[in-house]
Amino acid sequence: MKFKGQDILSTKQFDKKGMEVLFKRALKFEKKMAAGLFRGKILATLFFEPSTRTRFSFESAFLRGGGSVISGADMMNTSSIKKRETLYDTGKVVSCFADIIVMRHPEAGSVVELARGASVPVINAGDGSNQHPTQALLDVYTMWKEFGGRLSGKVIGMVGDLKNGRVPHSQCDLLRHWNVKFVFVSPKALRMPSGIVRELREAGREVVEVEKLEGVIGGMDVICATRIQEERFASAKEAAKYRGVYVIDKDMMKKAKKSAILLHPLPRVDEIAVEVDSDPRARYFEQVKNGVFVRMALMAEVMGV
Repeated sequence: MKFKGQDILSTKQFDKKGMEVLFKRALKFEKKMAAGLFRGKILATLFFEPSTRTRFSFESAFLRGGGSVISGADMMNTSSIKKRETLYDTGKVVSCFADIIVMRHPEAGSVVELARGASVPVINAGDGSNQHPTQALLDVYTMWKEFGGRLSGKVIGMVGDLKNGRVPHSQCDLLRHWNVKFVFVSPKALRMPSGIVRELREAGREVVEVEKLEGVIGGMDVICATRIQEERFASAKEAAKYRGVYVIDKDMMKKAKKSAILLHPLPRVDEIAVEVDSDPRARYFEQVKNGVFVRMALMAEVMGV
């Protein structure tokens, strides 16, 4: 894939070769930050939905690379969207101020609409239950690094709200480029969308769907936990039905492989007990650090620096 000048809107844009280019560059940044990489450039972060890790890691990466940041952390209430400006026009306007835009929005397809108006590259930082390309990239980078670049043959487990979680959807898009086995663990009502399962099987990937974690965790090389996406449910009462359905604690981790790794995009609610933080297989805070390096690499490739 070509990066320079491109919008990064979907994980479907990526191929294995392109990911490996990014991962190798991220690995270099992990060893030594490129201080003058973005000197003289401006990043605009437009967040219409709450964020801690994604917004801060993009901004941290750009600042560490010597660039400047203009940040909209509450765009729904503080931007001209409140005055009924369209996303298309917002894209045109912000392009006058910045060299690259990172955007999060609660509605699927919203980032594509802003990118349609923008004249600078736009990176999707999450659009509703649709996509979260950079989170999936840093997740796969964490796996790729852990296993020395050899992912084929691994068993990838995904646990939790697989229907509404944009992270597991995006992870599947990227991981299908390796010959891995997928084990999906969720309540029936929160299963992985059938279209994604079909795409994986059509790509020749084995997919297993179960409701109980206990019986399958021991076969997983990677355990990807995710929270119940309460904001995607019709009501808090409906979401509450699934609260605590899967809890990974010390007892559960005793059933997992010694060589397995445990990932979570965060924030966690009650899916992973705090006691697990000291388990050497826990990688979710390392994921946060990896996000800076991967996003720095992606922005550098897109900007051609």
